[in-house]
Amino acid sequence: MATGAPNAILAINSLDRYISTSYPPQPILSFFYASWANGATTITLENSPIPGASTPQVGGFLTATGLTARIVSIGPAANQINISAPTTQAQPLGFQVIQRTTAKAGASQPVSNTLFGAYQDQSGNFANSFEIQSPNSLINGYIQRIVVSQIQVQYNIPTVNEGLNDTFYIYSATSGEYYEVTIPFGFYRPDELAAFMQIAVRATTGNQGGAPIADMEVTFDPIVGFKFNSVTDQFDFPNPILLKGQLNLSDALIENIYKTYKMIGMGKFNATNTSNTQFSFSYPNFLYTPYIDIFSDVLTNYQNIKDTNTSIAKPKGLIARVYLSGMGNPQITSETTALGTAPFIMTADMNSPKVIKWTPDVAVPSIDFQVRDCYSDLIPGAKAGFPTEFQMTLLCVEGREWNS
Repeated sequence: MATGAPNAILAINSLDRYISTSYPPQPILSFFYASWANGATTITLENSPIPGASTPQVGGFLTATGLTARIVSIGPAANQINISAPTTQAQPLGFQVIQRTTAKAGASQPVSNTLFGAYQDQSGNFANSFEIQSPNSLINGYIQRIVVSQIQVQYNIPTVNEGLNDTFYIYSATSGEYYEVTIPFGFYRPDELAAFMQIAVRATTGNQGGAPIADMEVTFDPIVGFKFNSVTDQFDFPNPILLKGQLNLSDALIENIYKTYKMIGMGKFNATNTSNTQFSFSYPNFLYTPYIDIFSDVLTNYQNIKDTNTSIAKPKGLIARVYLSGMGNPQITSETTALGTAPFIMTADMNSPKVIKWTPDVAVPSIDFQVRDCYSDLIPGAKAGFPTEFQMTLLCVEGREWNS
């Protein structure tokens, strides 16, 4: 008889990276009003003339004109605040005082730290590459194998990402010039993207200083995708490989153009069919990546058989691939909605889960994660303030198996 059914659950949240004791304290700024005499070590709390004033907290660091000190105690009177250093200038009327307090890192405030961290992602420990540390073992040494059973992804990758899929080229056969068009970073609905592209094209001069294509009209149709039309110019969307030789573009920019063409639906026929009107020959795709891969060195370190992407040269092991388009249902695209035009949340129940063999005598105090897109790059958005967070359930099998 075989034993070893899952009998322990490890719940991982990408926000848990803020619980680490090595994470720096996060400052919280607030204000209240007070009055004081010159050289005083006690100030008096006054009624605030504007809403939103906070309550003085022992340990809070105070700054104002004539005041730089920490709150030592409050009382005995309710409005009496005792400070650590004497004031240097009197403020007889109610004066605004800035108070700085700290959310302490570590196990003492784990919930608060994750909430503050979600809004103050300044540690460099971004959601697409991070490590979760704990003063205790996250995985004990008697685990036999780990099963990745369920993942929830909060997809926050913008439709247009700066330097990644924000640039495309138009070649005007009428003027003989190339126009480099850049789309501003952010989330876009199809009709919004059409409007922004029209504005950008009309404002872009040619590579030799020629006038913009001032009458360019860009619209979106759910049947054919984007439509570009100009009465004065015949144009096409040039092949990025040919652009590289003609305009001496970098490899990064060429990749950018390919991704942008994918987003707006331009393909090779748009590069060979010069006319006054261009339709999307490939249907527009507003989802930056169709799936997200989650990697971990630690969780795959003890696999007997490595994945094809896991080796000494590339040690990261794939633990899950989450397809963002759900269960294969068609994704409706209209003028005002499409998958990828706004953040969304999806849950993936892993019907064929990853099973990771574990060495029984190894415990783990920290786990690393990397989150990558279909191009094998770290998913974008984190540094710009759009982190894609995830939650993961790991079923842990304890003990050993035997047959009888």
